[in-house]
Amino acid sequence: MLHAILLFTGLFGGLHAHFFEYSLHSNKPKNGFQANRPIRIQQNAQGTYHLSAAKGKAIGPDIKFMPEYQAFGWFTSKDRVEWEVEIQKAGDYQVDIIYSVDNAEAGKEFILTSSTSQLVGKVLPSGNGETYRTLKAGKIHLPAGIQKLVFKSKTQFKAGGAILDLRDIVLK
Repeated sequence: MLHAILLFTGLFGGLHAHFFEYSLHSNKPKNGFQANRPIRIQQNAQGTYHLSAAKGKAIGPDIKFMPEYQAFGWFTSKDRVEWEVEIQKAGDYQVDIIYSVDNAEAGKEFILTSSTSQLVGKVLPSGNGETYRTLKAGKIHLPAGIQKLVFKSKTQFKAGGAILDLRDIVLK
């Protein structure tokens, strides 16, 4: 019996559980997006750093990676995302945040921290949870070398609320 199951799954691309939406054989969601995989962020050819949700590490009781949006959904003020970033040159970096938020949840404060500095800002309305916008959040000073950057809510809010859905933080 086991031989028949192994032969069947080998011929048809692996076992698949529809409620997980992931093929055990390919490790890709059905819709073609890659799952979240934290990795060290490096500068791209244009000289920017993309701290995408797909490359960040989610920490907290209720934060979720949403592959269909390539974003993290925040559901408690205790949730956060961390990235390991290899900064090539010390300096002040412009921070752009690509996010969505329901207008009723907008207005909360966020904080982006490194070991040496922080940036605090306010989440502006984007229209709804499926409309993404770019917020020019300000500047953060980063030394050269490997840095841990952490993004989280500065505002405390009740479970079931939200600060935003985060797709990307761009450092220029």
